[in-house]
Amino acid sequence: MQKFFFDMKDGVPHRDKVGIEFKTNAEAIGHCKEIAQHFRDESLRDDQDLEIFVVNELGKEIYREFVHREPDQRD
Repeated sequence: MQKFFFDMKDGVPHRDKVGIEFKTNAEAIGHCKEIAQHFRDESLRDDQDLEIFVVNELGKEIYREFVHREPDQRD
């Protein structure tokens, strides 16, 4: 098991200081997608800059998900 952190940024970074343990990168990425879906379903605003970063315990970003952008709008 390794720890992954789910940092968020909407112009200002918000660091996840606790993290969650997963067996694989794929499990952590799946969790990120669930978080993003929750924000899409529950958010009262459509913040096009809101993104979630999955960072492994070595500090390397392994995945990035824009919450309110369509896949063809990604950078």
